[in-house]
Amino acid sequence: MKSGFRQSMAWLHTWTGIVVSWILYFMFVTGTLGYFDSEIDAWMKPELPRNTATVQTALRSAQQHLEHHGQDAKDWRIYLPISRTEPHLLLGYQQKNAEGQLVRVRQQIDAATAEVLQSRATGGGQTLYRMHYRLHYIPTRLAYYFVGVFTLFMLLGLLTGIVVHKKIFKEFFTFRANKGASSWLDGHNLMSVMSLPFHLMITYTGLVMFTFTYMPFVLNASYGFGEEGKKQFFDAYYKNAAPTEASGKPATMLPLTQLYQNASVYLERQGNAQANYAIRIYHPNDVNSVAVFSPELSDASNDGSKLVMSAISGDVLSYQPHYSGVRRVQSVLLELHEGIFANLATRWLYFLSGGMGCVMIATGMVLWTKKRRTKALNNPQGMPFSFKLTEGLNIGTIVGLPAAVAVYFLANRLLPLGLEARAQWEIHCFFITWLMFLLHGMRLTWLSRSHKAWYQQWLCTSVLFLLVPMINGITTQRGLVASMLNADWVYVTFDITNLAAGLVCLFIAQKVKSTSKQVLPVQRGKLHSELTP
Repeated sequence: MKSGFRQSMAWLHTWTGIVVSWILYFMFVTGTLGYFDSEIDAWMKPELPRNTATVQTALRSAQQHLEHHGQDAKDWRIYLPISRTEPHLLLGYQQKNAEGQLVRVRQQIDAATAEVLQSRATGGGQTLYRMHYRLHYIPTRLAYYFVGVFTLFMLLGLLTGIVVHKKIFKEFFTFRANKGASSWLDGHNLMSVMSLPFHLMITYTGLVMFTFTYMPFVLNASYGFGEEGKKQFFDAYYKNAAPTEASGKPATMLPLTQLYQNASVYLERQGNAQANYAIRIYHPNDVNSVAVFSPELSDASNDGSKLVMSAISGDVLSYQPHYSGVRRVQSVLLELHEGIFANLATRWLYFLSGGMGCVMIATGMVLWTKKRRTKALNNPQGMPFSFKLTEGLNIGTIVGLPAAVAVYFLANRLLPLGLEARAQWEIHCFFITWLMFLLHGMRLTWLSRSHKAWYQQWLCTSVLFLLVPMINGITTQRGLVASMLNADWVYVTFDITNLAAGLVCLFIAQKVKSTSKQVLPVQRGKLHSELTP
């Protein structure tokens, strides 16, 4: 470790960054895509029609379906198709299986006809979003702990980076083009400073969201250990417990349309009529049946309000206007991290900030190898194993992950619709692609052809992204032109974004090809073969 405080922080910044950079890059790529998870969901289910039904029609369809299929349920959950996260009517209830046991069912319903919507099995955008904090192929709780450690390293890297770059704002306006490692350093600084507030916020709030996972004894001290203690905590924290007990005496509920109307009038009087309310009916068609109206967690106006009404008489039983102070703080941090409050323009700013985070990490990874290349080339024993390993991982991860995302989208269109475990195979295609790019990058790095690996991988990734809108147009009736004519802007934006990504990758490939022809001098010998493809 270097002497002096700033030198020590520089050492710490360098090594804490490179050790976890590949997983952090994975987390940033998948997390950034998560800001448009609902839009990705919609694109990956092309069979689903666009909803045009009114709220009243949706409520009638919900009641028709639930009365027929959920007559034995302990509760009904109704999510109306009036938000970006719920473009279709979504119902949750319990239904008896072949053994007579109640099992939880979730169904997307055509709000106009009350028919169950059928779509291909897919992981959609939700899988990409979840992977940024749950990873994949490992137990969920273990993944949470890994992600917590990586996030702490990220926070440490940000703080040490601020210390190291004491002239941070001067460096923000400095960019030295075509200057080798200096150019990469300037690019790294530029991406870091431009979105520094976002990076600090997203890292800190990511840790806070898992407070009870990382510090379970806080929970255990009040609610005890085991699943029972956990259930008591969540019932108290989220107030999931039923407000009343079932009486066992049948009664006829008011229509959902009337309950919704009564709730809307009451909430408007309270100045709280703009929220996208989810409806939960406890003990349907029982004398003690109650309806609970509360904003969806994904709703921008979610303030924790909750209205409890009798589903039989329509009388208001209780009203909670907002969360408690502590819960409100937690809710604000969650909204900041996930961009729940964001409108379309703000969501794009989140996406661009996440993209700058990806570039910040990627440029840091490349800078690490650039600064050590001459020493590695001049090593009498040959290029060190650690250098080759790092560069191979850099290439296969920086380029391989975007390629894996493109393959994930292509798999959604090309895998047989009847394939068993189809959604899992979409994810397998994602990771198989990443593995192939890693192996390709490692092989060419071992052969001292890293520039060739960069060029080939960026070119391949460009082709993959450009294929996405083409394959979509061939395999569905919702290609780019058709979507533009139908004003289906989710599909239009998705296809154009993939085209733009493909062109950016093609531009990078051409830049790599042109720079790879340059021969850089080294101090000893003519060890420049690595720089030519």
